[in-house]
Amino acid sequence: MLLALFGFLFIAAEPVQTDEWKKDLEKILFEFMSCGGPTAPNTPCNEFLGKALKRVYGIKDFDKPGGRYMVANEMATYVAVNTDQWTLLGKGSEQSALNSAQGYANVKKAVIAVYSNPGGPGHVVLILPGTLTASGSWGLLCPNSASFFINKPDKAYIGKSINYAFDPGIKDKVLLYGRNF
Repeated sequence: MLLALFGFLFIAAEPVQTDEWKKDLEKILFEFMSCGGPTAPNTPCNEFLGKALKRVYGIKDFDKPGGRYMVANEMATYVAVNTDQWTLLGKGSEQSALNSAQGYANVKKAVIAVYSNPGGPGHVVLILPGTLTASGSWGLLCPNSASFFINKPDKAYIGKSINYAFDPGIKDKVLLYGRNF
């Protein structure tokens, strides 16, 4: 999962334990889609994810100096290396990993999906509480998610399955990680 979590959200010392996260994300999406508020339409997914994790879960793993965030490829490297903080649940092509991702999110654990692209920008998505949804393109039951795309505000969403964020041809390169607490 990026947007307006930016200017109007504050840094939570502890994870938010209510469903306020949904209202925050919906407000961010609205501002992003309308190109208004503190979020520019070219805001990359890494900013949304960094701000969302900070606001909803109190996680600052992807913060950089100056209010910036790691880019998606850096985030992918970070979670792969920091196994004391992040657990690899598996690939997007594995039903067991998708089930685990939705299960983690449903018990209020941070879960992300990352695609590292050595030849260009990667992509990161936030897995949200919800239910698995059948995906015809992936041929799997997919978890609920939020995704924001740089320079594509019309493609941003909250509350759709992960297959909307990644092309089915790369699902085996999408890795799902759950945050250890």
